[in-house]
Amino acid sequence: MGNNFSKQPDTNRERSSSLLSRVSLKKWSKLHAPSDTPGVSGGNSVRKRYSSQYSKFSFNKKHVHNNSLSDRSSFEISCPPENNIATMNESTEFQESINLVGQLEALLKDPNRFSSHHRAIALLTHQVSTALDGSSLINQLQDLIQEPQKFSRYDKEITMLTRRASTIFENPFQTYHRIAYSSLPLVIGRIAQDSGIFKALVASKDEAFDVASLAEITGLQQSTLEVFLEYMAAQHMIDDVGDFLYRANNVTLNLLKPITIYGLPVFNDLFLPIINHLGVSVNDRYGRSAHNLAFNTSLDLTSWLEKNPQFERELDELNRHQWDLVPSWHSVVDFQEEFAGDSDDRSFVFVDVGGGTGDQCIVLLDRFPGLKGYVILQDKPEILHKSQVPDRILKVPYNFFSDQPIQGAYVYYFRRVLSKNIDEAVIQILKAQVPAMRKESFLLIDDKVLPDMLVL
Repeated sequence: MGNNFSKQPDTNRERSSSLLSRVSLKKWSKLHAPSDTPGVSGGNSVRKRYSSQYSKFSFNKKHVHNNSLSDRSSFEISCPPENNIATMNESTEFQESINLVGQLEALLKDPNRFSSHHRAIALLTHQVSTALDGSSLINQLQDLIQEPQKFSRYDKEITMLTRRASTIFENPFQTYHRIAYSSLPLVIGRIAQDSGIFKALVASKDEAFDVASLAEITGLQQSTLEVFLEYMAAQHMIDDVGDFLYRANNVTLNLLKPITIYGLPVFNDLFLPIINHLGVSVNDRYGRSAHNLAFNTSLDLTSWLEKNPQFERELDELNRHQWDLVPSWHSVVDFQEEFAGDSDDRSFVFVDVGGGTGDQCIVLLDRFPGLKGYVILQDKPEILHKSQVPDRILKVPYNFFSDQPIQGAYVYYFRRVLSKNIDEAVIQILKAQVPAMRKESFLLIDDKVLPDMLVL
């Protein structure tokens, strides 16, 4: 086919080099397909489409300069007047593509000319080849699924990018289904948790269960259970190994960790009703919150939880366990060396402001058992009353909107306090700490922060 894209070869034209003929029309069509032409699957259909589209174009290489990298191979593009070109931009882009091909031809003919740039050229051509070949990405993703540990170094980046990539090709039908059914994994997960499906599958290790066996174990109707199992397999909560057999996978194991044992009921029973009433609360003329509307109460959430101990207990357990598998700030900061190198037994070495039940105080002393000075836990009296901490940790009732009573501490620590308050409240909280701080004091904020852009 050479440089001639017409249906009939032109025997009068100079034979073109092999490089341009090696440009895959299948790949070219994917990158440069006209917006008004539906995509095709490749093969002969692609070749036919582009043969037809460019049947009135012919390309002839005139000359290749050999004196510098900046020189461009020039091509004569003949186009009969009657041929319609959509826009000048398309023509320009096409010419630039041909020029690039010409440069690559020159590289193959005389590689010594480009020796000073051979590393950069090798890297870029490899990247271009990979970009043009979608199957390479597919193979990498399949490799990732089979051996995830090979890619663990980049787990965060891969997770972010694959989440974003999963919506790139969505059509309206797929977007609708993704959003409309977004609460189903939570609801079905809660049912599977309560009925013992996850426990049964995990207990059997690698053994696969049929629907009838699981129905006998769980007590669920077989017809209903079959639908649940198919949905859970589609959501990768379990594996469908074929012939209506199901077994546990890594996600099944995750669903039996404390964070999910307590988290699924809390979100299904407490937060999901609140979320469902957000739209109504925005325009409620009486100023009622989504929580007020969801549970038909005039109490704020904290007061309501005190009167509903089951929810309060589950929420406390969730808060206690939800960060167990997340690296602690102690893994990146040596508290003893960075903040408390010269502390003594009389020092206020660590003040956990709004510290709840004292988990972070306990973690600190476990990590640094020889730490000198007082470790102080501050929160509302009713919360401190529920906390069970060693005698080494002092409980001090405190409302963080009022002036800090502990003067001259080494560190004032805030963990997920500021992100739960509006900006004006955050300013008030921080201002309340300033009078108590000495010049050497530190304000240590341990919180969730999202980037301004590229939240994938």
